[in-house]
Amino acid sequence: MRPVAGRLSMVACLLLLSLALATPACARDSGAGSKPQTKKKASSDKKGKTATIRVAPGATFEFNRPGALDVKIVPPVKKSGLGVKKKGATGLAAAAAAQSEADAGDLLNVYGFPIASIKSADHLPDTIRARWDKTGVPLSSLSLLIKEAGGPVILAINPSTPRNPASVMKMLTTWAALNRLGSQYTWKTRFYIDRRARFDVSQAMRTPLYIKGGGDPALNYHNLRQMIRAIQAKGLRHLSDVIVDRSLFAPIFTDPGDFDGSPERPYNANPDAMMVNLGAIMLNLKPDRQSGNWEVSFEPDIHNPPVAGHLGLTTGACVKSRTGSELTGTVQTDSGPALQLKGKLSAACGEFSIYRLVGSQTYMFSSIFERLWTAEGGTISGVIRDGLVPQRAVPLETRTSPSLGQVIQTINKYSNNVMAKTLLLTLGQELYGAPATFEKGSQAVLDTLRKQGVNIGAYTVVNGSGLSRAGRITAGGQAQMLDTIWASRLRDVFIDSLSVSGVDGTMRRRLTDQAAKGRGYFKTGTLGNASALSGYVTAASGKTYILVSLVNDVAALKTKSFVDGLVQWLIAQ
Repeated sequence: MRPVAGRLSMVACLLLLSLALATPACARDSGAGSKPQTKKKASSDKKGKTATIRVAPGATFEFNRPGALDVKIVPPVKKSGLGVKKKGATGLAAAAAAQSEADAGDLLNVYGFPIASIKSADHLPDTIRARWDKTGVPLSSLSLLIKEAGGPVILAINPSTPRNPASVMKMLTTWAALNRLGSQYTWKTRFYIDRRARFDVSQAMRTPLYIKGGGDPALNYHNLRQMIRAIQAKGLRHLSDVIVDRSLFAPIFTDPGDFDGSPERPYNANPDAMMVNLGAIMLNLKPDRQSGNWEVSFEPDIHNPPVAGHLGLTTGACVKSRTGSELTGTVQTDSGPALQLKGKLSAACGEFSIYRLVGSQTYMFSSIFERLWTAEGGTISGVIRDGLVPQRAVPLETRTSPSLGQVIQTINKYSNNVMAKTLLLTLGQELYGAPATFEKGSQAVLDTLRKQGVNIGAYTVVNGSGLSRAGRITAGGQAQMLDTIWASRLRDVFIDSLSVSGVDGTMRRRLTDQAAKGRGYFKTGTLGNASALSGYVTAASGKTYILVSLVNDVAALKTKSFVDGLVQWLIAQ
């Protein structure tokens, strides 16, 4: 891959200047390695006059003034064999060339990217074009932008078309939070007692123990156990009521089954200011040949979780998905909805664990707290209920979360939905006050990107996780954000949160060949009709490229091979 020749870039820039176009566009273009050139006389700036200059083999750009900038690509004139299509320039290449006029205008007018370097898809190797054509997905379903980090655009297709980015949306949430809150931001979970706490003759506290949820997305039952041990070590072992203050966040009452009809799956959990274990419980499954079923235990081992049915035991080869999605569902019982164990599984699968939801965040916290408190030797004679911490309460114990810089590694590398939703709520609460709502968080993200110069005109941020049918971004805007990150002092913290090709997170099984392994830092996105990849590629030359690919189509998942091919092509540059 070679940047546009300095001569052509500088001539185009000088012509722009002579036509009184914006200086920043010129400066960006000339900054891409061009050298000073002799100024050429441009045509008059009167209405209807144009300045035409050839900027790349096979393409001519016309800049028309005055009024709004009009950019178009003029097809080359065929001359005695010149301008004939290259072999294989069909499908992706032909369609990309046909729409490049609009793309070039978008790149300059909407995003401020220099256009002199834009190349049509026929610059791609035949093998990569063939991968796209093989998918059968129309080019209208693809938005693609490839550019040097801090430099010119290499390839652009539909850069301004709004697309559902699936979990690539998490990049917006995590970057906005990192930018506004700082990498060292932490969450606090606090325990309080009444300043006038009363105890009976058995040293049981007759006034409530108060717990103030701080929205910590990383709080697990091991952390909660440590807090409980610290409190009991101070002599407080016997409680009456326990009051949980969740007021930092507004109640998020959404049916966890609304998105895909799987309310038991952990990614469908609702966020909560007092969330523990992400609202999920771990099911440990072990084959029990005597009973002919799978033995199930829970961690933490809460009392009587709402679980129905059983998992049958068979022989033969082990056949199950990595997520165990075929093993569970939900069922209505006399006591309400319950997690259902169903189907059969071979004993050859051996012991394994899966995470599932078995109730609301309120139910899970109450159950886990009661189990841990009593397991450590304490008692609870009253109830665990929601309420507010009174002003007269005094702090008893505080738990500080890992830093935001650490938390976003889990969110981005492993695409954790409920943590991303919780982070969006935290951002909204910190910027616009409690109680936090998705609307406040979404506004905080958009305001942050707008201030950084990102074009967000077509953006819709629903819950910050990408687990939504309504979320929308553009490839051009996403590339703008990645360019902003590249120039930021927080660049390393953010890039460290991304999944590394062939190494970890959601990219662990992609691009595992020796040439590509470890050279890509990405956020992936996958829904039933959306496939996305966004991030940075380190080429063999030492250059860093930004790649944004957004596909919305019923066959979107078929395009992964094409996108992986693009990454491999960039690495070889």
